[in-house]
Amino acid sequence: MDIFPEDTVSSATSSPASSLYSPSPHGYGSWVQELSHDQQGVRLIGLLYQCAAEVAAGAFDRANLCLEQINQLASLDAPHTLQRLAAVFADALSRKLISLLPGVSRALQYSTTASSGEAHLVTAARRHLFDMVPFMKLAYLTTNHAILEAMEGERFVHVVDLSGPASNAVQWIALFHAFRARRGGPPHLRVTAVHDGGKECLASMAAVLAKEAEAFDIPFQFDAVEARLDDLVLLLDTPDALRQVLRVRSGEALAISVVSQLHRLLAADDAAAGGRRQMHVPGSSCLTPVQIMARSSPSPRSFGELLERELNTRLQLSPDAASSVVSSLSPQSPAQQQQRTPAAAGTAKLGRFLQAVRGLSPKIMVVAEPEANHNAAAFMERFEEALNYYGSLFDCLERASAAAHHHRQHAVEERARVERLVLGEEVRGVVAREGAERKERHERLAQWGRRMEAAGMERVGMSYGGMMEARKLLHSMDWAGSYEVVHDPRGEAFFFCWHRRPLYSVSAWRPAACRHSGGRLGGS
Repeated sequence: MDIFPEDTVSSATSSPASSLYSPSPHGYGSWVQELSHDQQGVRLIGLLYQCAAEVAAGAFDRANLCLEQINQLASLDAPHTLQRLAAVFADALSRKLISLLPGVSRALQYSTTASSGEAHLVTAARRHLFDMVPFMKLAYLTTNHAILEAMEGERFVHVVDLSGPASNAVQWIALFHAFRARRGGPPHLRVTAVHDGGKECLASMAAVLAKEAEAFDIPFQFDAVEARLDDLVLLLDTPDALRQVLRVRSGEALAISVVSQLHRLLAADDAAAGGRRQMHVPGSSCLTPVQIMARSSPSPRSFGELLERELNTRLQLSPDAASSVVSSLSPQSPAQQQQRTPAAAGTAKLGRFLQAVRGLSPKIMVVAEPEANHNAAAFMERFEEALNYYGSLFDCLERASAAAHHHRQHAVEERARVERLVLGEEVRGVVAREGAERKERHERLAQWGRRMEAAGMERVGMSYGGMMEARKLLHSMDWAGSYEVVHDPRGEAFFFCWHRRPLYSVSAWRPAACRHSGGRLGGS
C-alpha cells in the first residue's frame, strides 16, 4: 500500500522530535501543516498506539488529547489509506472510551451500527466487498469442492447454510454447476438457509435458486429458517429441536456450510454469565519521541512496512511487550496459541452447539473463518492484532479500487462504503465492545481445531484439486500474485493470503465416529 505519493515522501528526521510528538495544544491545525506526508503517517501510528494504551488505562484526558490529534490527521474521506484506517480506529477507540462510563453511554444510547436509513447501504457494501476482493469467492468455491467430493455417489443431498449475512445464492448456483457435471448426474438437492435478513431476502434467494435449478434440470427444494445463528443455541435445551428446525431427514446425506459466522457464538457464554471481561492494562505501551524517530529512515513505502517498523521498535525499546508482539506477527505453535486465547472448555455454549451439530451426523461440515486472533482477553493485544489485520484488508481494497477506477466510475465510492459500513463495524466490534456485545471474536484455525475436536469432530483433509480450482479462479480474475491460496503442510486446510499474510482459513470436519477409508476426500 503506497500510503503517500513517492515524490512527497521525506525522512521523518527532517523535523525535531518535539514537532512530531508534542504539538502545542494551542496550535491545532498549524502543526499538521508543518509535517510531511511521511511524518504524518509515522505520527498516526504512534498516536493510535498511545491512544489505545490511554483508553486501556482509563486515562480520559490523555486519550481525548490523542483523539483530537488523530482527527487532525485522519478522516474517512482522506485520500490516503492509512488516514482512513486511522479514522476507523479512532472511532472505535472513542466508543470504547465512552463505554467505560456506563451511565453516559446508556444516556446517549450510543449507536454502534448503521442507522435504519443506511441498512440498504450495508447490503450494497457487502456486495462491493464480494466483488472487490476474492476471499468470499474462494471460500464458496473451496466449500463447494469439499461438499462435491464428500457427496460422491449420493442421490439425496441436504445442504444447511448457516452463513447468515455471508450467505450468497451465487455459492449454491455454482454448486448446481458442479453437481450437474458430475458422473451419474446431479442428486436431489435441498438447501436450508438460516438467515435473519427478513422474508423478502429469503424469498428472493429461493426464487433465484429455483429458477437456476430448473434451468439445470436439478430436482431442488429450498427451505428458509428466519433466524440468527445465535438463536439456534437457544434450542439446545430441547432434545432434537435443532434437527427439527433444520428439517434434517433420514435418507439424505447432510452437508453444513458456515462462512464467517461461527465465531459469533463465542459471545454466548459472556451473555450467560452476565459479566464483562476486564481490560488488561499493559505496563508500558505509550510511544515516546525516541520510539517514533527510531525507525524514520529510510522512509516507509507502505502501511505494512510502517507498522512492522513500529512493532519492531516496540520490541527493542519495551522488552515487556516482546512476547505479545512477536506472537502476533509470527506463526504460532498450538501450545502458544492455547496460551493466547480462551480455552475451548471455557465456551460451553459453542461446545454444546457443535456437539448438537455432530449429533446430526453430517458427512461434512465446512468452516470458513477470518484467520486472526481478535478474541484475546487483553484489550491491547486485540487492538494490535486488529490494526495489523484490518490494515491488510484496507490495503486489499485500496489496490482493488485503484485498479477498477479506470473502467468503473464508482469504484472509489464503493471502497469507501465497504471501509465505513462493513470493516468499520467489525473494527468497532473488536475494539470498542466487551462482554456479550463483542460478537467479532475471530480466532485462528489452530484454536478452532481444538474447539472442533473437543466437540467430537475430526478433520477432513482438503484436496489438492480444491486448491488448484481456487488458484485457477485467482488467475482468471487477474488476482494472482498479491493473493494466493496456501495448502497447509498436512493438507488439512486452505489459507487465503494477501502478500503471504493469511487472512482467511477454510477447513472441513465430520463426526469423529464416522470413519471413512482414505482420510482425505478426493486427492487429485
